[in-house]
Amino acid sequence: MVENIKNIDAIYWNNLKNGDPDALGYLYDKYVDKLFEKACRLTNNRELAKDAVQEVFLELWQYRMTLSDIQYSQGYLSKVLLSVTLKKMKKENSTFHVKLDDFYISEDLNIEGLIISRDLEKDTAKKLQKAISMLSKRQKQILQLHYTDGLSYEQIAEKLSINYQSVNNLAFRTIHQLRNLMYILLLLMLCV
Repeated sequence: MVENIKNIDAIYWNNLKNGDPDALGYLYDKYVDKLFEKACRLTNNRELAKDAVQEVFLELWQYRMTLSDIQYSQGYLSKVLLSVTLKKMKKENSTFHVKLDDFYISEDLNIEGLIISRDLEKDTAKKLQKAISMLSKRQKQILQLHYTDGLSYEQIAEKLSINYQSVNNLAFRTIHQLRNLMYILLLLMLCV
């Protein structure tokens, strides 16, 4: 069954490369809802998500002649959507919060999907470790106590002998800085 879907998609990708607007329509109808759902999770901004999804299909049409053979439509469209969305978010200077483990469309679990998912998890973990290494000693300590040791902010304040509001402010700034660092690292990865 999955093989048949892949073969049907391959025919439409080939037709799209040859300038068939109906092929674009097929891909749009088949994937637009899933892409929109993922873009909404990525941005938390429905308008930006709608624009990003539309731009994915505009780019497909614009660059149809340069498309390589697409074997896995969902993975390819997800990658294009991520790239377009990140560019839009950077342009609009939006707050960046991504649930990357949630991002890839998984209608049918397949080998490529699993490989992409694992690679993405490994890459995200490396980037997170790099981002964490750029934090101050105190910021790392707050993260460790809260996320690894499971302490509440009240418990952290007591353990470090500082007031609760200071812990709360530091935790907020730390998470905000981590998001920004992850955003920068992701953009650098896309530019390479």
